[in-house]
Amino acid sequence: MIRSNSLDHTFVDQIMAEPGGEHLLECWSCGTCAATCLVRRFDPEFNPRVILRKAGLGLREEVLSSREIWLCSACDACYPRCPKGIHISEVMQAIRNIAIREGYERPDATAEVDVESCIACGLCVAACPYEAIALDAVAVNGTVKRAAQVDATRCMGCGICNSVCLSSSISVEGITDRAVGQSIAAAAPDGDSLRGALVITCNWCLHSTADWAYATEPPEGVHVVNVPCSGRVTPQFLTAALQQGYDAVLVVGCQTDECHYKHGNALEQGRAETMRGLLDLLGIAPERVQFDWLSSLDRGRFPNLVERLLADVRDLGPLEWGDR
Repeated sequence: MIRSNSLDHTFVDQIMAEPGGEHLLECWSCGTCAATCLVRRFDPEFNPRVILRKAGLGLREEVLSSREIWLCSACDACYPRCPKGIHISEVMQAIRNIAIREGYERPDATAEVDVESCIACGLCVAACPYEAIALDAVAVNGTVKRAAQVDATRCMGCGICNSVCLSSSISVEGITDRAVGQSIAAAAPDGDSLRGALVITCNWCLHSTADWAYATEPPEGVHVVNVPCSGRVTPQFLTAALQQGYDAVLVVGCQTDECHYKHGNALEQGRAETMRGLLDLLGIAPERVQFDWLSSLDRGRFPNLVERLLADVRDLGPLEWGDR
């Protein structure tokens, strides 16, 4: 039961005064957004319908103190399916704006910068999908220098900034270069026969329970590593995997315009072209490193991609490259 003294109707007015928040009371609470949202796979407590409903009732403290208001990545997969045409992400941002002003902080890991090693190149500023990074003057060892600074209230922890950093000065806990590298090396094959394949998937590209089950228990000889976004995958990870003993690598991300982090997949598509040129330079067959992109309708296609990779590995044979 909701007590009347817990309702703050000025909260509704505040939200509706924020850009995007004017649509708060238009929501029908039909749940279409929740049925579409992939965040619920990792956090079942996240339900945009419930958040907007509570906000519309004026439950200020319950809404602003909840972890869930920080989880929407503004992928907008729910927008074309909403019968009212509401940008749920904009309403969520309106709620977050109020939370930020009242001193609430994002509870999950965000990007952190080693200002001593940062060279202020600005690549992370350009790559961040959420405009969460800026170059500012900071004090380091008694001197002032320019370095990247992260607005933790905007950062979604995707790690895209880390993937473009020339000095590895910016990273997100749990998906640092070292952490991803260790995940890849954890099951690096050994031996003189076919060594197997590495599959790197973003957390959001597999839409069916069957695909997730396949990724969780892949065929023998296949090692699957999950990253938040395909845009986190660098050519260094891929070449290191081949050096460590994998005969082939497959990177799977979201299809164009369906990236959970707005444009991370576009960055990776550019790296795919770079990787093809690098493989050619090294004299390695292009089939050794493959990229593919799954849409929300591509349910059940993931196993076919892996089977195709394994077939290519069998046709190509063990990779003879470097001092492995």
